[in-house]
Amino acid sequence: MVRNKFGNQVEAFFVILTALQFHMLFYCTRPLPNILALGLVNLAYGYSLKGSFYTALKCLIFATVVFRCDMLLLLGPLGLQLLLMKNHMTKQIIGKGHEFRGLYILDAVTKSISLWESLKCGISTTLLCIGLTTLVDTVMWRKLVWPEFDVFWFNSVLNRSSEWGVSLF
Repeated sequence: MVRNKFGNQVEAFFVILTALQFHMLFYCTRPLPNILALGLVNLAYGYSLKGSFYTALKCLIFATVVFRCDMLLLLGPLGLQLLLMKNHMTKQIIGKGHEFRGLYILDAVTKSISLWESLKCGISTTLLCIGLTTLVDTVMWRKLVWPEFDVFWFNSVLNRSSEWGVSLF
């Protein structure tokens, strides 16, 4: 999709940049939340480039609720951009040769997503994802738990992330 929107060079740059991330090879060998969230973020960007903004929003919400709560830092600005962004269609008509005959701009301005629809999509997707991750993780941990909320609460609200410590083994 990057190729269709921005061309071959930008697509090649995106692939190279993604592949050469300093931690990419390390994470690719482990099914950690970081690498699972990365795939969903790339998928969301692809949907966004295609114009499927609600699908992109759902991917980002799923990645945030299930895998990485700190993706709120990406989800917030991206969601705001989708709300504020306008689609502009312009058409330029220029005369033959070196002669400038005029520039006509047909401008159709529409919002990418509506606030009400994005709220309905966001709330329903969030509740569905919370239910799914709580169900799966409660079975696995044998106690009622939403892991990403616990991580967010411990690290951000209680500010106790330094208690994790460092262990080589």
